[in-house]
Order: sequence, then structure tokens, then C-alpha cells
Amino acid sequence: MKNPFFIIITALLFFSSCKSKIETISDASCESCEDAIIRFYGEPASDGCGWVVKASETIYMPKNLLPEFYTDSLKVRIKYKVLERVNCGLLKDAHLSIFIEEIYTKYH
Repeated sequence: MKNPFFIIITALLFFSSCKSKIETISDASCESCEDAIIRFYGEPASDGCGWVVKASETIYMPKNLLPEFYTDSLKVRIKYKVLERVNCGLLKDAHLSIFIEEIYTKYH
């Protein structure tokens, strides 16, 4: 049997690849972040897009949005890397996907 300590450390490293903060952050705290809004574009099983991020007037499909940010119209600040185009419902190559490197909820 594998060492449980090794499994726990591996899981912690995996989940720490995306820095997230549920607490709010001021605009100055993340200089390389930009304002964004989390939106829900319908269930993927019903040809929706699921959870998306709107940043700079562009809709992105996040690869690693954490469930604690699943709130429609949630204002956040994010740092992300743009990836390839992905399908949304029946639309082929509908939106760019992103990998979220850092995400913070914004002050209201």
C-alpha cells in the first residue's frame, strides 16, 4: 500500500496549481490580474456552455474554475493563460479556453 502521507502531499500540490482566494481582494493586490465576471451559460448536457468567464468583453471557457466560484454574476479578478478554442453546446470552436492561474473575489 502506498504511503498516505505521499498521497496527501501529491493532492495538495495538484490543487495548489491554481491560487484561489475566497476572501475579497483590493484592485492593487494583484497587479497582473484583470477584472472578470463569472457567468452560467446553461447545462452542457442541454447544449449550454456551463460556467464561463467574461474578461475584456470576451467569453472564455475555464478549464479549472473551482466550485466555490460557481456563482452567476460573481465579480472576480483573475490571472489566466489563454489556451485553444473549444466547443460550446452544438457550436464548434465557439470560445477560447483558459487556465486560471489566480482568482480572487472582488470588493463590492
